[in-house]
Amino acid sequence: MDVLGSIEASLLLGMFVFVPGYVIGWGTNAFSFRQRRAITQLALSTPLGVAVVPIVVYLLGRHPGLLWSGFVATWLAFAVIIATNWKSIAKKDPPLLSREFRLAICFAAVWAVIAIASLVDLEFKHRLYFSVPAYDYSLRTAITAEAARTIPPSNPFFASTPPIPLKYHYFWMLICSLPVRLAHLSARHAMYGGTVWAGVILMSLIAICVKFFIRARESIERKVLMGCGLLLVTGLDILPTLYLYFHLHWVAADMEWWNDQITSWADALLWTPHHVMALVACMVGFLVLREPAASKWQRLPGILLAGFAFASAAGLSVLVTFTFAIFIVLLVLVAVLRRWRDDIVGLSAAGAIALLLALPFLGTLAQPAGPTGEGAFAVFSVRDFPLAVEAMATWLRLKPESLLPVSHFLLPVSYFLELGFFFLAGILRFRAAWRGRLSITRNEVSAWLMVLASFLVGTFLRSTTIGSNDLGWRCFLLAQLTFLLWGALLIEDWWTSPRPIHNRFTIRVAYVFIFLGVIGTFYQVSMLRGYPLLHDYKKADSRLFAWVYADQNVGERTYALRSVYDRLNEVLPPHAIVQYNPYATSLISHEIYSGHQVAVGSPDCDSVFGGNSNTCGIRFKEVVPIFINPTASENAGLDDLCRQYRINVLLIDNTDEVWGRRNTWAWTRTPMFSNDYVRAFACGDSVQQAGLESAR
Repeated sequence: MDVLGSIEASLLLGMFVFVPGYVIGWGTNAFSFRQRRAITQLALSTPLGVAVVPIVVYLLGRHPGLLWSGFVATWLAFAVIIATNWKSIAKKDPPLLSREFRLAICFAAVWAVIAIASLVDLEFKHRLYFSVPAYDYSLRTAITAEAARTIPPSNPFFASTPPIPLKYHYFWMLICSLPVRLAHLSARHAMYGGTVWAGVILMSLIAICVKFFIRARESIERKVLMGCGLLLVTGLDILPTLYLYFHLHWVAADMEWWNDQITSWADALLWTPHHVMALVACMVGFLVLREPAASKWQRLPGILLAGFAFASAAGLSVLVTFTFAIFIVLLVLVAVLRRWRDDIVGLSAAGAIALLLALPFLGTLAQPAGPTGEGAFAVFSVRDFPLAVEAMATWLRLKPESLLPVSHFLLPVSYFLELGFFFLAGILRFRAAWRGRLSITRNEVSAWLMVLASFLVGTFLRSTTIGSNDLGWRCFLLAQLTFLLWGALLIEDWWTSPRPIHNRFTIRVAYVFIFLGVIGTFYQVSMLRGYPLLHDYKKADSRLFAWVYADQNVGERTYALRSVYDRLNEVLPPHAIVQYNPYATSLISHEIYSGHQVAVGSPDCDSVFGGNSNTCGIRFKEVVPIFINPTASENAGLDDLCRQYRINVLLIDNTDEVWGRRNTWAWTRTPMFSNDYVRAFACGDSVQQAGLESAR
């Protein structure tokens, strides 16, 4: 079911990303789209779609008729363009026969297999295992399901009247919600299909960056293939991972957790594809402004397109877009000094358009979370290097806290371990520029400013809105893309040039780093897929996976829970509210399989995503007792509570305390669906209101 659903979602998403992107390229003639070869047009289409479609869906989503009319018009325009120009395209450059096209399809197919195999549930008899990234997909699946009901979405973990606007960068979820609306697919499958497309779009970005950013003139296809191949390479993370295993017997579910991470490409795509899509939108907006134009008037479509791209980027990831904004500030300062007037005018105009388009969305992010407040988007904080602190404390027999300031001076070592081959690529590029072997063009200066912006933000700022330093993790995508492009140029030179520009020792060291990076990526992807099985079969410390379930019955309980949710989803209308224990041992399973709103989704209703935390506190105090040890009055007043919060279904599993109390509603009521682990009950007036008569 998951594999077929993910494939179906992937195919449908092409109608919302590739097709609009192709029409946008043809209509605006960005990057001289109409004059390009078919293979170049294919590479440009999906990045252009990511640059424009998200902000358009957000702005038009309030008017579904207008939104769908726009898509139908786009699909018809695509059909007309292809029908009118197919003969000339096929005659000039038959895309289905070209070697580059076949290789591109192979790369896309391999990634699709990796992505789907990494994310779908694995079933063994009556055991079911989701992958480790389900921790993040549970949140985004719930948001996607909510976006399929209404745009802009509300906080799905805090169902309320009127709805509470969602505070999150959710534009990628908007795109993934469109197949859910069109074909009634599972929101989870739509997210998996979106991850498939995210990898394909990233490869397309590499292709257009090689051509329009690096400005390669020879062996472009080979350089693109090198760049795509380097997506399999991460840093030297496998070395500290082995150290922690042999020294502390610590096996993490994700290899990145040894440090304040610079995420590998595979990990970024599997965990947070929306951040990568923000990188795509930012780069498309920047590159289209750099394209030459014959006159000022001919620059207007490019400036407008860049404005849409930057607005889309803000909704795809405020973290990546913030870092990109720092880069733009640095670039404008350099442009003023160098008198690059076209850069100043283009970036300023595009920025103004982007701000105007994204202002309604940014306004929702600026709303306070409630009297208790929340963390800051960015605060000054020097980046941590916990492994250095641990190692020095062990060797010197000192308290780790006393060594924290010293570890800051070892950050270059941290960056070296995190980046590996790409760190070396940056050093070699800098040396070539220092020795005058490179032309210091505008794009070369821009590339270095991207690297500088990433390191400034990653080294001296961190986000405190949640426990993890998301800003410090995602800001490096700009630098990582730059290093990847430089690395592709290096490898192409080493493989094809009879006299490479670097000595044999340097090349051999680079190949060792690449080998360790590939091993690290394969280990990482394998652990993301297999760690829950290791936990269930007692091959890993259960305390490290306690955020799922503390016992070794994850597989059986997940199977039972999904079985009940699948049956509920067959009979419940989209706007039904399903309430589980907000203080459950694990919220992941509920969030990723439910597909419905919840009145109290966690102890704070995830009010960081919108809503008043004090209001949630009142709900929490009233709802939680019915899952723990309800009194006689609470048993009798259960339906009144459900009416108060419009709850249609109550769901418990055998980790909830009420399960073991036979005199409570959990056993005195007749469930809609039940098994050895899970029971679901209609509640309040929901039997008639939600159309559940036949189910009950």
